[in-house]
Amino acid sequence: MKLFYKISAYLLLIGVVHTALTPLFYDQFSPEALWFAGTGLALVYLSLLNIMAERSRADWMLKICVAANLAGLIYGVLIVFALPEIQAFISLFIFLAVTAGSVYALFEPGLQKNLGASR
Repeated sequence: MKLFYKISAYLLLIGVVHTALTPLFYDQFSPEALWFAGTGLALVYLSLLNIMAERSRADWMLKICVAANLAGLIYGVLIVFALPEIQAFISLFIFLAVTAGSVYALFEPGLQKNLGASR
């Protein structure tokens, strides 16, 4: 689980950096700039969801986390096809790792899940 937490922290870092770089790539306030910043914020929110799921280990939260990570993974694959650059491949690798980590956490043998929180 510590590896899952570290991968989520890397995703958080990428999201913060992505959002912070918006003014470098866009010199004016525009819909394109908002989409770019919004993508970074989506990465931040996804990483925070992963961190919360790892900390709580509630069965329902892990299931939501897996679903969100799968959506992020699909998005990462589409980005690689649309923009085959190194940052897209790095992001795809992190999406794959965080998805695998969340699936493993959901099915981890012997994990005492907080089943009371799933009601």
